[in-house]
Amino acid sequence: MSCLRVALSSGLVLALAAVGACGGSPPPAPTTATPASSDTPAASADAGASANGKAGGIDAAALEKLTSEEAKSGNCDPESKAALEKLLDQIETNVRAKTEDGKPLKIESFTKRVLALSDAARGVQLTLSGKGTEVHVLAFSPKEVSLDVLAGTSAATTMRSSYKGEVLEGAGTITLPKVGGAVPLEGDSRQIEMKPGAPLEVRMRGQGCAGVVVFSKS
Repeated sequence: MSCLRVALSSGLVLALAAVGACGGSPPPAPTTATPASSDTPAASADAGASANGKAGGIDAAALEKLTSEEAKSGNCDPESKAALEKLLDQIETNVRAKTEDGKPLKIESFTKRVLALSDAARGVQLTLSGKGTEVHVLAFSPKEVSLDVLAGTSAATTMRSSYKGEVLEGAGTITLPKVGGAVPLEGDSRQIEMKPGAPLEVRMRGQGCAGVVVFSKS
């Protein structure tokens, strides 16, 4: 069955020629081949995946519809919001549990938000507290997401945060039953140095619901 699928998908045509009557042996008696059934589990699964646009159990069309509606309305689907809030809670737990040189991180402030994004930039304004000067901004979404950071009214000098990959558990997914289960996350991050008490604005773009965390450490 697998050989047949490979032949069809690569567009190859196999021809079997019978030996001619001139000096050759007579062709073997024809046998009745058992037709391949399209009802086998593998074939049914392949057909269903192709028909529904699914890859890895995720319905791409359903995900596109969900995130497009969130972007258009400016509101998160309740399931998306709950899944991202759960993710951000876990990220906070992971951040607070991290150590450097065998010592816990000194977290001065921690903020988390869930919001619906679109092509138009959406801003989150914060004022940092505490004594920390190293600020990390992390954003995650089942669809594309990007962010910029302003310190005061000027673009901050930033680099990618080293914590972006470290704070996610496992493969970095959230569960969205409407689109077929565990959806891989896309993300963006920034790390900046700034003065405590200075205003900070995070501007985000994307499609659909996204979660963002901002924390400072000393």
